[in-house]
Amino acid sequence: MTNRRLFLFIYSQRLCFMSHRFFLSQTPTKGTARLEGDEARHLARVMRAKTGDTVELFNGQGTSWTATVVSIERNHVELSLGQERSENFPDKPALTLAVALPKGDRQKWLIEKITELGTDSLVPLTTTRSVAEPTAAAMSRLQRGVIESCKQSGRNRLLEITPPQSLHTLLTTSSASMKILACPDGKPMQSLLLKPINNLLIVIGPEGGFTDEEIGTAQAHGFQQMSLCQNILRIETAAIAAAVIAGQCKNT
Repeated sequence: MTNRRLFLFIYSQRLCFMSHRFFLSQTPTKGTARLEGDEARHLARVMRAKTGDTVELFNGQGTSWTATVVSIERNHVELSLGQERSENFPDKPALTLAVALPKGDRQKWLIEKITELGTDSLVPLTTTRSVAEPTAAAMSRLQRGVIESCKQSGRNRLLEITPPQSLHTLLTTSSASMKILACPDGKPMQSLLLKPINNLLIVIGPEGGFTDEEIGTAQAHGFQQMSLCQNILRIETAAIAAAVIAGQCKNT
């Protein structure tokens, strides 16, 4: 199989899996559920579902169901719930990434990958050298990206996106048990694997870096400077690297 054919095969399998998973925003009642909005339109018009078809629903809080289409109406789809599966609470350490968002489509790529990798929450940051503002429209796009990534990856618990914060507010109020400022000249972050951690906050700045004042504030409030890589990384690459290292912490 050529590389191109292999890529197309993997991509088609990903789309197939994603197409049969739907986010349930409403609480089920008496063994039934209703899809509305984008999810209903996707099931009815894109997937051209028919009565009797089987899909998977998840509520973003750790529970999923097999479900059977009962009726397809103009603005919603009614389903009958089957087997229920519930996840345990998230593994420790819980990971929060606080990120000065990149521009444009790189935000979508960032949110997709850190969701797939199991990050628990994202704090959009404003810093002195930020290049993108976490506007309401941007937050809405990111939230939709979380749902789409969960549908594709099989994750049943949504990544939480908190309201945007200034870096100063985050640095001076965080109560995380371990607080890290990602800096190229810090000690290797892999050393985290040697320590027990309850919850972990990793702060990733803009590509222009943190100012001396921001670094001083972080140090004054118990943040450690740690390096993700010997090279200087783009924002989204740094976020992915941080998620991978934290994932290793969960598994050790």
